Amino acid sequence: MGVNMKFTKTIVRLAARMFFYFIIISLIALTCTGIEKNKDKINHVQHMQKLFKKTSNTPYPNQNFLYMIQTLAVTVEGKEVEQLISTASGIAVKRDGKTVYGLTAGHWCDTNQEIKDNKEIQVSAPGLIEVKMKASFYGKVYEIEIVHSDSLYDICVVRFDSPYANKIKRISPAKKYPKIGERLYTVSAPLGMYHPYTRFHFDGYFAGCMSESVYCFYTIPGVEGSSGSGVLNKKGELVSILDISVIDFYQITGGAKLEIIKEMYILYLP
Repeated sequence: MGVNMKFTKTIVRLAARMFFYFIIISLIALTCTGIEKNKDKINHVQHMQKLFKKTSNTPYPNQNFLYMIQTLAVTVEGKEVEQLISTASGIAVKRDGKTVYGLTAGHWCDTNQEIKDNKEIQVSAPGLIEVKMKASFYGKVYEIEIVHSDSLYDICVVRFDSPYANKIKRISPAKKYPKIGERLYTVSAPLGMYHPYTRFHFDGYFAGCMSESVYCFYTIPGVEGSSGSGVLNKKGELVSILDISVIDFYQITGGAKLEIIKEMYILYLP
């Protein structure tokens, strides 16, 4: 009996000691993993900050650019395959904690619902097709949520969570329209040309608005992929979101009127 008790106590002490060592080793491993992850994040932030330093010839904050990506995810034999559908441009305008809010073109956002409503697609592979909407921001890609999409004025509000939300510069709507001939600025991903470390800057002039149209017009270059670009004045205020370009003359583009931009801020970007 005494031998069994002694043996049991020895086993208990050994188990307690092993558990203690296990806890210590686990804490060391977690600490090392945390340090490595933190190191990667610090290196990423330092690289992006150096890359996106404010340039002297434009008021556009490089880190606010959003590259919008839309894919069709199809599950085949249990394996998901993503196919690129379309790309667009966008601009981050504010944050709320870790949530980034941005604007892009309404017709790009509406493609999501169009595909969901396509009966031929749904019949061919019911339940196996998913449209994924994403945004590349600050060197990383995030799935987005559509807050509101207005097909009439072709403007869309999106949001997503990012640990780099604090890096964006808050952009307010312009207080008034630019004067005709006033220089304006934008960043776009024309024809889907994009890389996390690349920014295509464009500028042009305000041409005015047409009363019978929902758009104002600019002599800013634009082509497929430029839709959703934020148009800023020299103060860095948002004037419009590019939505259309003239097919045979890509130096002319159109975008939502300032009243609509302000309305989006009031209703969805308070």
